[in-house]
Amino acid sequence: MRTYDLAPELIVVAAAVGLLLAPRLAARSGGEWQRPWSRWAALAAVLLALGAELWLGATIGSLFGGAWQQDRFALFAKAALLLGLVVLVSVADWEDELTWDVVPLGFLAVFGGMVAASASSLVGLWAGLELAALAGVAAAGLAARATGLRLLVLSAVAGGLVAIGFAYLYAVAGGSSLPAVQQALASRPASLPVALAVLVLLGGLAVRVGLAPFHYATVEGSAAAPSAAAAVLGALTVGAAVVVAAKLLAALVGLNQAWGPWLAAVAAFTILVAGLRALVTGSLRGMASWLVVGQAGWVVAALAAHNLRSTAAALFLLGALLLAGAGAPILAKAVDEGAGPPGLARRDPLRAAGLAVVLLSLAGVPPLPGFFGQFAVAAELVRTGIGWLLGVGLLGSVVAAAAVVRPLHAFYLESGALETRRGPRVATSWTLAALVPAALLLAYIVFAYPVHDLAIQGATALGLR
Repeated sequence: MRTYDLAPELIVVAAAVGLLLAPRLAARSGGEWQRPWSRWAALAAVLLALGAELWLGATIGSLFGGAWQQDRFALFAKAALLLGLVVLVSVADWEDELTWDVVPLGFLAVFGGMVAASASSLVGLWAGLELAALAGVAAAGLAARATGLRLLVLSAVAGGLVAIGFAYLYAVAGGSSLPAVQQALASRPASLPVALAVLVLLGGLAVRVGLAPFHYATVEGSAAAPSAAAAVLGALTVGAAVVVAAKLLAALVGLNQAWGPWLAAVAAFTILVAGLRALVTGSLRGMASWLVVGQAGWVVAALAAHNLRSTAAALFLLGALLLAGAGAPILAKAVDEGAGPPGLARRDPLRAAGLAVVLLSLAGVPPLPGFFGQFAVAAELVRTGIGWLLGVGLLGSVVAAAAVVRPLHAFYLESGALETRRGPRVATSWTLAALVPAALLLAYIVFAYPVHDLAIQGATALGLR
């Protein structure tokens, strides 16, 4: 493996810095940065990084004395995060000044996830996770300082819990490398102090993933943030946290009996509560946020089963979550701040279709990627004997699907306030960018077999069986 294999990470960092500095440098020189260029420059950068990752990421090897590893898990995780970034850049409202600052933070959140995906030590996992989390908090605080401060406090608590857990594992293993941690825990019986340290660590990760009973402040903060910031906080940061959780749990396989039941209980509670909240929430954006939380619960349920195929199912579902979760809050906010859901299919047919596909996938409705991902998780829950979790998950999914029926009915069967029986009073809009997440979700289904095969290879790279 050569140093130029780090090209995807370098492109992401360079794009983040360039997008932050270009408008300011143009203003200082007396010119004006053209807004359309921001979108196209950002999209070109992320597509270039994705292409480089798919090409160079196929290499298997290590750099920096083994501190940086490239394998099939890293390839899958980085590609999924970059696809989520493609959705964010494509559907973001570039007429909003805040978008210029939020999108570079999205690049930094993805970079944090990429660092975690290739890290082979606790230090690398912690650095990648904290960078992604701080980028999400900073994005959420751009418009509402109070929201940013609340999330910063919450993030500090989560970071402290993760740091305490990592420090204890370092002390037990006598080193920070993940293989050393796995070997140390496998060669000694599970003790109460180690189990408690692991649960404290997973509690901090649960805040990052946005899981109940830790998720309420995170979701509410995401709902109060700018729409693009909600995508960074509720999708890209969550994706980075799941990447860290998958790598870490592979090293903690010797303590399954300590954290497995706890993680399963948290996942069940999350799926059910998120479905109920999505059903009763009054705003479309709030519903989208809770649907993202519910699908994250399914990902964690797969990690709780913790074997090769369940982790592969978690990775497959994570890809679907990133594609839908990065676009849902942006598309939903535009509807909430406009004329509302009623009659959206007449006012903006493409936005209605794109948002419908995104919401249905997040709710796990067939034949979309969210359904197939949840189906793969359900099969593994049955196979590993966690049937009670499947029962709760199915109930939560039914409730989530019922929640999505309401906006779809409003999109296609109700008339808006500005419409009459003779037709709309306003011209029909055609928001082409709104179809990007839907198109990627449909492509995800078309290529489901090779994607799932790569997910299995990724789980195998973690050492799972």
